[in-house]
Amino acid sequence: MVSGLVLCLGGCRFWLARRTYEQPVRPNNQVYKIQPDTIKVAGDQIQLMAQGQNDDQRVVCYYRCQSSAEKRRWQTTNQPLLLAGDIELERIQGATNRNEFDYARFMGQQKHCFYQANIIDGTVFRRIPPQGWLDWFHQRRQQGLIYLRQLPPALSFHAEALLCGVRESDGLAYQNVLGQLGIIHLLSLSGLHVFYFVTIIRRLATLCRVPREWVNVSLFCLLPLYALFVGGGTSITRAIGLILLRLICEVSHFQQSRLDSWSWVLLVNLLWQPYLLISMGGLLSYLMAFGLIYQRRHGTFTTAFWLGLLSLPVCLRFNYRWHILTILINGIVAPIFLPVMLGLIMVAICLWPVSHMIVWLEEGLLTTLYKGLAWIATFPYATITFGKIQLIPLFLIVIGTLWLMASTGRRAKWGWGAVISLYVISFIGIHFNPVGRVIMFDIGQGDSLLIQQPFNRHNLLIDTGGRLALPQEKWQRRRIVSRAEKVTVNYLYSCGIDHLEAIALSHQDADHIGDLNEIMQHIRVKRLICAAGLPQNRQFQRQVRPHLTKVAIEPYLADQHFMIGHQQINVLAPVVAGPGGNADSLVLQT
Repeated sequence: MVSGLVLCLGGCRFWLARRTYEQPVRPNNQVYKIQPDTIKVAGDQIQLMAQGQNDDQRVVCYYRCQSSAEKRRWQTTNQPLLLAGDIELERIQGATNRNEFDYARFMGQQKHCFYQANIIDGTVFRRIPPQGWLDWFHQRRQQGLIYLRQLPPALSFHAEALLCGVRESDGLAYQNVLGQLGIIHLLSLSGLHVFYFVTIIRRLATLCRVPREWVNVSLFCLLPLYALFVGGGTSITRAIGLILLRLICEVSHFQQSRLDSWSWVLLVNLLWQPYLLISMGGLLSYLMAFGLIYQRRHGTFTTAFWLGLLSLPVCLRFNYRWHILTILINGIVAPIFLPVMLGLIMVAICLWPVSHMIVWLEEGLLTTLYKGLAWIATFPYATITFGKIQLIPLFLIVIGTLWLMASTGRRAKWGWGAVISLYVISFIGIHFNPVGRVIMFDIGQGDSLLIQQPFNRHNLLIDTGGRLALPQEKWQRRRIVSRAEKVTVNYLYSCGIDHLEAIALSHQDADHIGDLNEIMQHIRVKRLICAAGLPQNRQFQRQVRPHLTKVAIEPYLADQHFMIGHQQINVLAPVVAGPGGNADSLVLQT
């Protein structure tokens, strides 16, 4: 009866969420409120989450600072803002390429935001005092984030991620290192620190002879406030939900297993956020928590090993690559990552107003750790480009891994054989596709074309796309991931491709070869095909200089040809060598 009711409620909730996602109501507000902790500053760009005061619709707004002083004002704003007047709304643009990260889907499904607006210079933002307890919480959260952002970069990122559930773009380098090593789930386990804090509080209360009932009541009141304070992050919400459910069972003297508690928290969270398990963070968070509960074998290294194995198919689904040392690194790093990181963070938070030197020593230690991990991540031939694993094999591998975790003897041998077979079949299916394809990438200004031959043996990329980089002052700069990296490299990895036979470059304009260096940093390239005369172009020379020892440059004129595998490519132009401009572009015929 209860299961049927929960299933019906869940189905209705998902239907409503899907209908809202597919047919969102256009906001029609004249006044929007912006909470200070939703302001994100990256270089000279400001991202704001504005909420309509009439219909509570969310709109993501973008604004560019005009000076470094204005940027500092945005970074230190701790009061709600009002944005009044008409703003031009447009739908958030979705992915236009296969396997590209769909920002519109993410914002719609995870943030319930469907429209965006670019705010021009001169728009008036008016600060207002907090108008209720919710505004007060947002203000206090922003004050906490401002304090944490004073810490050195590595400590600041991990403090915000673990304690507040916030991951700024400045921390992409740390996330990339963890992702390359296949241990990104360590950040998805951040809710574990809530269990640590609760354990410490209870032990201190026992030492001080505080009644357990008083402690339970205090935790029951404080934990929801903490969940609200940190913005309702997936991992922290899951951890707090599990603790509250266990407190309720303890007070009511009701016996419930940890697995039942996990199930109820997941169901409640899905009713609140139906698309939770579509995101990598949500899926890893609950899968890792399930693995901790399901794991019957004791031992820190053993637990870390199984959690790494359990997270592997999910990482392959979203990241497409696997480092051969992932399991070993997971067994070494995972047991100490969270305790050590929390210790460093708490010491830094307490000592920052007193002693900057100690905090910077901690920063040096943390930076050295990441440099070591980054060095391991770049071992030659240590990373296998697996490709995007499909949902059915992913589900079967997860089930098989869980079977292995509970099996011994002959059953375990059969389980290992089944799991390894699923990986091998998935790998073969991705890498040895017998069908050749021609893919055109939408990469904004300019375009890029991939001729993908059968079995992925010899692939040709024509142009890389790119954009002209304008000079900026230091305060204006922000880390921008090129479109080629987000689209072209991402697609190649998803197909299991980590090398190209050749890249053909039509001419020297930035919108055609501007991202050549970025692609060659991620993809091994044997040959560069270009028009005769282009190798003497200074812009081209700057792009290829770091890669001259690894790639062969082949200039061509009309009436010549070159081979890509067994396919002959004829060159129709240019007739004479030129400086590499539009007039002497490389024209090919297959």
